[in-house]
Amino acid sequence: MSTEKQVALGVLLGLSGCMVGPDYRTPAPSLPDRWTAARDPAADLNPVSRAALNTWWTSFHDPQLDQLMTQALARNLDLKMAFSRIEQARAERRANRADLFPKVSANAVGARVDNLLPFGQSGARPFNYFLTGFDAIWEIDLFGRLRRRLEAADAQTDAAIEDHAQAWALLAAELARTYTDYRNLQTQQRITVASLASQRQTLALTEQLFREGLGTHLDVARAGAQFDATQARIPQLDGQLAAAEYRLEILTAAQPGALRSQLREPRPVPGSDVRALLTKPADTVRYRPDVRAAERHLAATTALQGAAFGELFPKISVAAFLGMQNSDLENLFRSSSFAWASGTAITQPIFNFGRIRAGIDLADARQQEAYFKYEKTVLTALHETETAMKQFLTEAQRRESLARSVSQLRTAQDQAALRYREGLATYLEVLDAERAVLAEELALAQSQAQTTTNLIALYKALGGAGQLDVKPVEEPIRPWG
Repeated sequence: MSTEKQVALGVLLGLSGCMVGPDYRTPAPSLPDRWTAARDPAADLNPVSRAALNTWWTSFHDPQLDQLMTQALARNLDLKMAFSRIEQARAERRANRADLFPKVSANAVGARVDNLLPFGQSGARPFNYFLTGFDAIWEIDLFGRLRRRLEAADAQTDAAIEDHAQAWALLAAELARTYTDYRNLQTQQRITVASLASQRQTLALTEQLFREGLGTHLDVARAGAQFDATQARIPQLDGQLAAAEYRLEILTAAQPGALRSQLREPRPVPGSDVRALLTKPADTVRYRPDVRAAERHLAATTALQGAAFGELFPKISVAAFLGMQNSDLENLFRSSSFAWASGTAITQPIFNFGRIRAGIDLADARQQEAYFKYEKTVLTALHETETAMKQFLTEAQRRESLARSVSQLRTAQDQAALRYREGLATYLEVLDAERAVLAEELALAQSQAQTTTNLIALYKALGGAGQLDVKPVEEPIRPWG
């Protein structure tokens, strides 16, 4: 190789290390030092580890919920679709990486060439032309256009992985909420049936007292109305239970009725006494997969800015041919037919009516949108966490007050029933006491479920279940077998 060619090759290889366009820097959003809702010492919150946050539902100590989570992780269709999008992103990344390497193709040509002389002239004899061999072409990524596209593909793959983790975080929260609703409905059903049994006894007592002349027909009518109103709640609860069961089956990709045997046995509403719920705002932003996905989308659009800017610069390609050519097919594969060729092409855009500039403007606008989306995602994460933490703490306080109220109302109910039997009170007092106890017990059950629901929302807001080990599928699923 001559000295001039060596110098030219060295210059090309040196320039190929540069890339036009902006280099991406991870944004550093402004974050508070700690959560406002956790500053009250009465909150009594403790730091939570990342491992505990990633499997937060185990703190409920409910084997049924753990089993449903395992089934959902393995079978949920939304999660499988999110994983397929990871495979799509990985395939696109491989395609972008392949553009950095030479492309080699085999070809064979057979042609009949006739009259290559200018129009109107004669004398040229037709001849055959045969060629076979290998073509190679390589675009030298001198200004980094292709490498910027690969950088964007890497970021998009990372974003797809984070979207998959976000899908799992949402699925875990939705499954736990639906399971909590199901157990809450079972609890309300149990309370309603127990109240119905008590009211049936009270109705029988009022009818007996009426027959003995110690009660009134109004007492019997009131007791019967209360009994019918309570009984009317049972079909409503049955329908709500069926709807919650179907929702759990969808989340776990189970056939209708498949979970009935698992859920038939009543269990209490899941709850946790764990107070390890405290993270720093910076940790929450780092843990949440939606924030990480937004940051990766921002990185991808920034890299595509460089790729769009690179369209302004020349494209340099090196091509080569190695093979056999001859006008006689029988002599095509003899040594005398051996041929090779090489060359370099430089393409510089001159007039394209603003297409490249429009592509740059489009990439800039998409990068700005991605940045604003990242800022909004961070802001939403902060507000979601503050809201969930405040709602959990306040509902826990309300639940404790309701528990004390139920205890006191049960005592008042017993006293009213005793006074009525002794003729010291009217049945209206007993009826009011029963109504108050039923309403407060249902309110307590609802508050217990709401406390758990708020706790689930807090775990989700903190970035719980937002990490999954995602490995490529070794053998893709093909509908045709």
